[in-house]
Amino acid sequence: MKRENFDIAVIGAGASGLMAALTAKQHTNGSVIAIERLSRVGKKILSTGNGRCNLSNISVNENFYGGEKNFLNFLDKNIFSAVELFSTMSLACKTDSEGRIYPYSNQASSVLDALRFAVSNAGVELLCDTLIKDIKKTKSGFILAADDTEIFAKRVIIACGGKAAPSMGTDGIGYELAKALGHSVTRLYPCLAPLRTDVNSVKALKGLRIYARASLIQNGEIKDSQTGDVQFTDGAISGICIFNMSDMASLGKNEISLDIAPDYDKKQLFDMIYNARALRENLEAVELLTGLFHKRFSQSILKACNISPGIICGEISDKDISVICKKIKDWRFNVTGLSDWSLAQVTGGGIPLCEIKDGLQSAICDGLYFCGEILNIQGKCGGYNLDWAWKSGYTAGKNAAQSLN
Repeated sequence: MKRENFDIAVIGAGASGLMAALTAKQHTNGSVIAIERLSRVGKKILSTGNGRCNLSNISVNENFYGGEKNFLNFLDKNIFSAVELFSTMSLACKTDSEGRIYPYSNQASSVLDALRFAVSNAGVELLCDTLIKDIKKTKSGFILAADDTEIFAKRVIIACGGKAAPSMGTDGIGYELAKALGHSVTRLYPCLAPLRTDVNSVKALKGLRIYARASLIQNGEIKDSQTGDVQFTDGAISGICIFNMSDMASLGKNEISLDIAPDYDKKQLFDMIYNARALRENLEAVELLTGLFHKRFSQSILKACNISPGIICGEISDKDISVICKKIKDWRFNVTGLSDWSLAQVTGGGIPLCEIKDGLQSAICDGLYFCGEILNIQGKCGGYNLDWAWKSGYTAGKNAAQSLN
């Protein structure tokens, strides 16, 4: 078996791992290696932001994160913003009207290329197609074992990601490595993912999307509300506003309430439908909501209100209109579960912060560091998870390097 020796080994060469390796090399004259199980580094970066890479947000704070809320206390006290970090790599950025930060090129590949070039120029060694299956602590460091390679490193940074998007090489191996060194792992669940519901309740709406105010109702209490496009898929409800509530929906009995006309109050809605009834009195009932919704939405709303599609608009009573308005403003869907890992963007749960010290060093195993998704921190959509990846990678890399000096 081939054996190699390094000062710092980073397990995982995704967003946080590449940043950790780069920063570590910038803060030490020692040798640094980043180990990736896939054939290329940073594959998941290319899929973020619909291929544009929403790399950060101007309004980063703890309110946009789930998991443990005190995580900012663990970051380097002199941390740069993501834009400042990437400006040193000659990556130009821009901000949209909602505060989301993208590369100026609108291409996720620009972000990955900037990282790859910087890592290469710094002298970090990259080892791809290598899965670390075991890790052991020695008096002087760590021994990492792959199929045909053994790596010794004085310091190790685990940046393997979580279990979300397994096609990107994330299957939870990092948790097993952490456990082998004495760490625990909280309950893991898919985050930023569609919410499953009764198949029959959304079957007629499959493939449609609508602008709506979505509220998560847990045990009868509204826990969160988000506004945006809601998509109906095969037995599930999707869209960014749904993704952002999936973390909270992992517990308790949940419903999603949709207000599919959030720009109108009930009186305005009643008056509109009342007038439409007069104008279309001889047309089929399904035409009552034409101009407001897609025809399949109209059909589904009437069915949910127990109004026969066979009648004409003129036969719809004022009471029926009130029932329709109520359904439009509060259309309930039972949440039957979370989507599987293949549809999740990030992992809920992870290494608890009670087992981590300042600088993202393990409080259990000297010389071990963590960064990125493997920790119990999950951001909402909008660049928050990548911001955490860059900053936690920077922090872990810098502190691992400085511990050698």
